[in-house]
Amino acid sequence: MDERKFYVVANWKAITGKENIKEMCKLLSISVLDDNTDVIVGCPFPYLQFVRQLLPERFYLAALNCYKECKGAYTTGEVSPVMLKDVGVSWVLLGHSDRRNVLNESDELVAEKAAYALSEGLSVIVCVGESYDDRSAGNTESTLANQLCSLNKHIKHWQNVMLVYEPVWALGSGKSARPHNAQSVLGFIRKWLENYVSKEMSDTVPLLYGGAVTSTNCKTLALQPDVDGFLVGNNSTKHDLLQIINTNINDEDKQSVDSGEYLSPYMDITDF
Repeated sequence: MDERKFYVVANWKAITGKENIKEMCKLLSISVLDDNTDVIVGCPFPYLQFVRQLLPERFYLAALNCYKECKGAYTTGEVSPVMLKDVGVSWVLLGHSDRRNVLNESDELVAEKAAYALSEGLSVIVCVGESYDDRSAGNTESTLANQLCSLNKHIKHWQNVMLVYEPVWALGSGKSARPHNAQSVLGFIRKWLENYVSKEMSDTVPLLYGGAVTSTNCKTLALQPDVDGFLVGNNSTKHDLLQIINTNINDEDKQSVDSGEYLSPYMDITDF
C-alpha cells in the first residue's frame, strides 16, 4: 500500500478581524513546519481572498461550506464552488457537525453538495460522526453507514475526497476520544470504503480525526494506523496548531493495531 500523506486542517470557524488573521498567517508563514504534513486552512467566506494573499502557496485554502448549485432558485445568499475557485480556494469543508446539528443539514444535502463541488474541480473534506444518543444506543455503525451511503450514492469518483470522523458526543466537552476510540471508528470507515467503494479508495482516501485535538494528545492519536491527520477546531488559532502540524509521524511509528479488526466504538462511551 502506498504511504498516505498526513494532513492538518485548521478550522478557523468564525474568526473575526483582519489583525487576528494577519497574526495567524504570519505565525504559520515564519514557523518551521513539517514538510511531510499538508496544511489546509479553513477560513470564513469574507476573508478567503485576504488569507490567500497572505499565506505562502504551501498552505492550501478551504472554504467552510458551499452550495450544491451554481445558479437558479435557492441560490440567493449561497456561495458556489465556481466563486470559491475564483479566489484561490482548492478545498471545501462540508457536513461539519455544526451544520448538521444546528442548521439541520441532512445526509442527502451534504452528499449533493460534495458531489457538485467535486464536479466543479474542488477537493472536499466531509465530516461524519454520531451523537451521544446514537452512541449510547449502539447506533454508531448504522449512523456512520447512513452518512457514507448517502455520499456514495452521489459521489462517482472518490480521488479528491477526505473524510473526518467527528465524535459529536465529545465535542464541546473539551475531551477527546481516546486513541483506541478514534482508531476503532476510523477502522470501520476504512473497511466500509473497501466493501462499498473499492480497495484502492480504502487504501488512499485520507481519514482524519476531529474532536478536541491538542498539542498534548495529537501524538498518541496520530500513532493509530488509520489516523491520517486532524481537523483542528478550538486550537486552530493558537500556538498549539504548530505542534499539531509537527506531529511528525512515520509509518514505522504506527502502533501494531490490526485495522481490519473492528472494535465496537460504543462499548465504552464513558471512557474518553
